[in-house]
Amino acid sequence: MILGNKKKKTGISGCKQNNDGYEKFGALAEQLFLPILVIDNGYVMYANHAFYSMAGIPAPKKYPIALKSLLYSIPYGSLREVLAQFSENNKNMDKSYSIPIMIPANDGMKWIELYSAKINYNGTDADFITFLNITEKIIAEKEIRYLAYHDKLTGLYNRGFFEEEVNRIDVERSLPISIIISDLNGLKLTNDVFGHLQGDKLLKSFADILKRVCRKEDVVARWGGDEFAVLLPGTDNETAARICERIRKESLTEKNVPIALSISMGYATKNNTSESLIDVLKMAENMMYREKLSESRKIRQTILNSLKESLFQRSIETETHLKRVTTLSKEFADYIGLSEKDIEELSLLAYLHDIGKVAISDEILMKAGRLNHDEWLEVRTHSEKGYKIAVNHQELAHISDGILCHHERWDGKGYPQGLKEKDIPRISRILNIVDAYDIMTHNTVYKNAISHEDAIDEIMNCSGKQFDPYYAREFIKFMERA
Repeated sequence: MILGNKKKKTGISGCKQNNDGYEKFGALAEQLFLPILVIDNGYVMYANHAFYSMAGIPAPKKYPIALKSLLYSIPYGSLREVLAQFSENNKNMDKSYSIPIMIPANDGMKWIELYSAKINYNGTDADFITFLNITEKIIAEKEIRYLAYHDKLTGLYNRGFFEEEVNRIDVERSLPISIIISDLNGLKLTNDVFGHLQGDKLLKSFADILKRVCRKEDVVARWGGDEFAVLLPGTDNETAARICERIRKESLTEKNVPIALSISMGYATKNNTSESLIDVLKMAENMMYREKLSESRKIRQTILNSLKESLFQRSIETETHLKRVTTLSKEFADYIGLSEKDIEELSLLAYLHDIGKVAISDEILMKAGRLNHDEWLEVRTHSEKGYKIAVNHQELAHISDGILCHHERWDGKGYPQGLKEKDIPRISRILNIVDAYDIMTHNTVYKNAISHEDAIDEIMNCSGKQFDPYYAREFIKFMERA
């Protein structure tokens, strides 16, 4: 770039009469928001308003001014030092120059980058310097570096970083080295029943526990979908076992999670250099899988109990309703001569048919008065959600179809599948009648109770429509006898 008249002499002695070129340049530069600074032989020939605003100093009344004088007035050490370094290193050099700088801004700190190039002024090289705001670029680069080694959801390290740390820490001075592998039970169930946002909440809750329990020097990572790994340098086997117990205790007391935090864990330790840390990791993983297998029944029961507790804590009415329906179902099943196996199955269904309501919000479940269309559609999903819970538990799998179909109608106008007549499981047809009778004869948040006689009349009227006609007649005879 060429500024000024080539025929005029250059040098500091000629600065005053040769500044006309810079003044013309300045008229254009003042229209820009980009900070601009022009230096020639240790003197500032020009800087625009954007530069002085960035540097936090007032503009001088005239040019040229000594660069040292300008630097002395700049309050930001980082900017001052970079400009001084630039001036010293750039003497007699014809090259581009760029340096990132962090300076204060109205909303905190910002990153700028100094760019320079040589321009020809009357046959003399001057330094043309400008500054770009690269804050967003720096933040983006930090985010990329962070995501390269961290799990975005939990904030823990990811598997790639963990494996690098295994190789780095696997040295004699780190012995003994222990590894813990953990598996979060019930994640699939949570995703299926409550949705993936609640599944994410479960993962983050457990990640927070690991952060609280483990030390700063430990490497805590999300190993896979529902698996976590902890690398513990300078930790023997007994200490690793105690850390596992602390993790379990913290998990048991965790609140505000959709289901109880149930964890399967395994740990192993490398004590000497002849052992492979990769083999130790596999040992910890195998121990975790053995625990998961041997404790599978207990794990399922723990999760199921937490779901029951969640359902009953939300409303005493729900628990008392289910107990009444269970008792009445057993008595009616005995009256019509069902086998012990069928009575047991019906009783379990009667007690847990509404288990899917754990995934319905309190605002809807406990709303006084009529539900709107969207709320009613949400309530209707509880049959399917209950089915998903049941099929995930060996102890409930045999009543999963009963849970799914307990709101189907004899005439095919029920939900969720629109089944009709004997396509509906028998236990669902029986429960449908008993459940309806109990709801009609007791107050709920939706409506007031009606009399026993009115409820019997309603069952008779709905026979062959909502209810199986055979079991409706038998239930009416049973209630008259009772």
